[in-house]
Amino acid sequence: MKNEKWLITIDLDGTFLNTGKPGKANYSFSDYNAKIIKKVISKGHEVSIITGRPWRDAKVIYEKLGLKSIIGNYNGAHIHNPNNEEFVDLTFSINQNILNDVLKEKELSKMTNSIVVETLEKIYVSKSGSEMFLERISASQVNNCEWKVGERLPMNPQAVYISLDYKKHDPFIALQILKRKYGDSLFFRLWDERDNGWMLMEINQKGSNKGTALKYIASYYNIPLSNTIAFGDGLNDKEMLTQSSIGVAMKNAKGTVKTYASDTTDFTNDDSGVGKYLKDFFDLK
Repeated sequence: MKNEKWLITIDLDGTFLNTGKPGKANYSFSDYNAKIIKKVISKGHEVSIITGRPWRDAKVIYEKLGLKSIIGNYNGAHIHNPNNEEFVDLTFSINQNILNDVLKEKELSKMTNSIVVETLEKIYVSKSGSEMFLERISASQVNNCEWKVGERLPMNPQAVYISLDYKKHDPFIALQILKRKYGDSLFFRLWDERDNGWMLMEINQKGSNKGTALKYIASYYNIPLSNTIAFGDGLNDKEMLTQSSIGVAMKNAKGTVKTYASDTTDFTNDDSGVGKYLKDFFDLK
């Protein structure tokens, strides 16, 4: 079975990339990881990045690896192939009218610190001084535009991130209200990082996630889901880990993420966990 064609999908931050330094853009990965990825591709397999990052923050990594494959950005809200002009992009966009209603919801607005709105072209930030927030979601801090809730954007966004004041209010109450009122149109996820001093809410168009991206890419390459491997470390990797045949959580992933995976790497992202797993799986020399 390993001699058949496989699709390998990889998350970036906390998975394929090394842990970055605070306040600095991170595009660093090990030479070992790069070498193994190239060997896997040379064996005829497909390797695709599926990341929460926009294309502008994943491009340098994609190009350094010499990839020619489909990539999923914004957690699968933008699926495209930069090397194939004939490939028809698949883009999931959030309706601005619905988004504005969401952001004005009392239970959410009272605990909102700042908002980052990601579009294909630019990032819009609701408040200045959000550098740490941008860093947490691995967003570029270049060419950002200030924005106020209710202002019309030039295009519908692909992703929205909200920094929450969880010490005074209960984000889980807001989450349940939003799911009940807007769950038919939008997907909501809480990133509970209270142990690290922060919590945020992520909003995407319903149906847009890394699992959807994995299935779409596998179908395009005519690879059965039984021949798919996915690597991830975060909650936004859940759907990709559960819908792949072999969902591999990183050693450094939190326990909740590992429960969604069928396997775990023996090494962390800083110790080339992805490359070492693939070397053993495909018995590479």
